[in-house]
Amino acid sequence: MALLALLVWLYASVLTRLFLQWVHDPNFSYSICVPIFGLFVIWQDRKKLEAIPSSPSWAGLPLVVLSMLVLVLGILGADIFLPRVSFLILLAGLIILFQGWTFFRAVLFPWAFLILMIPIPALIMNRITFPLQLLATRLSAALLELVGIVVDREGNIIRLASGPLDVAEACSGIRSLLTLVTLATVYGYLTETRTWVRVVLLCLTVPIAVVANSFRVFGTGVLMQFGYRDEAEGVPHALAGSLIFAVALMMLFAAHRVILLIWKSGPAVPRNPAHLQEQRAPEVRVEAGSFRYWVVTVPMLATAIGLQFVSSGDLNHVGFLPSTIGDWTGSNVPISPEELAILGPGEYLQRNYEKASQSQPKINLFIPFFPSQSAGDTIHSPDHCLLGAGWFPISREVIQLTRPDGSSIPVNRYLVSKSGQRLLVLYWFQAHGRVVASEWRAKYYLISDSIGMHRSDGGMVRLMTPMLDGESPGAAQGRMMNFVSQFLPLLDSYIPS
Repeated sequence: MALLALLVWLYASVLTRLFLQWVHDPNFSYSICVPIFGLFVIWQDRKKLEAIPSSPSWAGLPLVVLSMLVLVLGILGADIFLPRVSFLILLAGLIILFQGWTFFRAVLFPWAFLILMIPIPALIMNRITFPLQLLATRLSAALLELVGIVVDREGNIIRLASGPLDVAEACSGIRSLLTLVTLATVYGYLTETRTWVRVVLLCLTVPIAVVANSFRVFGTGVLMQFGYRDEAEGVPHALAGSLIFAVALMMLFAAHRVILLIWKSGPAVPRNPAHLQEQRAPEVRVEAGSFRYWVVTVPMLATAIGLQFVSSGDLNHVGFLPSTIGDWTGSNVPISPEELAILGPGEYLQRNYEKASQSQPKINLFIPFFPSQSAGDTIHSPDHCLLGAGWFPISREVIQLTRPDGSSIPVNRYLVSKSGQRLLVLYWFQAHGRVVASEWRAKYYLISDSIGMHRSDGGMVRLMTPMLDGESPGAAQGRMMNFVSQFLPLLDSYIPS
């Protein structure tokens, strides 16, 4: 009971947030079925598992310690992925510690299958989603040209005579791909005993999902071209997505049928974990189980108590940044409740600054600041948000901005386009008097400062301006620097150091 209480103390918030993400994020709604199927597999093999003699191994203790380390790193780094992975490592450690390697090998599949219940981190998700968007756009444009429809493709935008078709993140196919991978794993486990066939079916989910989703975008383009825009959007478009997924599922079944016709299935190998008993070493008498419980509670209890001392950091003053900076005047830009719900509980400043004496594009300033960064409630990189909003990256590099005092800071310079409009974006992460351009480096400093300074506060600064026709990135940056040179000296007074 004490061990169960520790598990609840350590992971209640982690698992609750995970369940809520399954419910509210359509990209990962399939994940709720993953633990259910894992439990089904264990229940199905319950008699075979009961027949395996208990052979506890102290090799599980290092995994328990590792899981606590991963949990601490995740929480101090305001990450939601690492604490979830920590839970799976802890399960493996406890199984080996109290039941042994033979039992763990017997439940290896349902344990490994649980990995699919953990949503992919946004940093990796966007690296996958964007190439899929571009691939779906290219294939769809090729199909439209094949049937005689003239198109012009720009990034993830397909221009038709009836108007632009934006292949958004939801149309990348990532949702159907993730669901298809999960179903292919379940299907392969239930219908196949040959490992290589299971692997092939799993690999086939990628081209199947991409091709099926490209036909969905192709169908949308055809409807738009012939004036059926209402049918191409909204509920009909969502229903078409469900239909296309059903087609993708049938394509997977058909591929398996072809494999069965070419390579006949041999005699089934019984899924009997008990046969693993023959390969294990002779059972060694070990210490009493109660001693193991006491030993394993030490790192878990120490972690639970230690995490209570993580401080929330100083209060911030971002909202008091003056609306007039030199000869630039700013006007606040409201942030919708929907956007605030995504951003999390921080303090946000968004303003458009203009120079009255000159007619030039506005400079948008956005500063999110978190007095305390916790799991999931942390800074969202523009790299994620811009791609998610349909902006196509043209170039990205890290440059050095020179402050009035002669020192320099590293800054990301991002050039993006959408529907013919180009934006120049400068952004960096700032906390405790330190400025970094890398999101990974910002995570590292968040963890080290949480340990060394007991502070997890931090912010980001993003500056954006529309680019004029024919204007180079260097010229747009030079125009922005007139504002930046007056803004930078003020910034340190409003982001706590």
